[in-house]
Amino acid sequence: ADVAELFAVAEQAEPGTVLAIDAEVPGRLRVCREPMSRAVAGVVSGAGDLHAGVLLGGASDHQAGTPVALSGRVWVKADATQRPIHVGDLLVSAERSGFAAAAKNPAKAGGKILGKAMSSLEAGTGLVLVLVNLQ
Repeated sequence: ADVAELFAVAEQAEPGTVLAIDAEVPGRLRVCREPMSRAVAGVVSGAGDLHAGVLLGGASDHQAGTPVALSGRVWVKADATQRPIHVGDLLVSAERSGFAAAAKNPAKAGGKILGKAMSSLEAGTGLVLVLVNLQ
């Protein structure tokens, strides 16, 4: 399970969506639209069979925002159309909005890493289990 925190999100984002820091409103997140974004912030919790394990802020805040996984295991929408994703690959934001992809050049991914793949996706799009570890 993951550790999630409730955030205001600029637009509707389904579970598994990659989010980024919104430069226009302090403290708000938005769907990530840039590949290899330095603003990557986390993944909307609750995709697949995993729900937020720990929700920071308490139960009274449930209506106050979207649960965003900041650490732990979570399913993420992934894009393997450019290159496959294998277990252990570093994941970054993809060209496809709200998706993750394997880092093409891990040495240049510092500050842009969403986490590490815990499952594989050979081609196309789908869900990949990721160990969220923002770096």
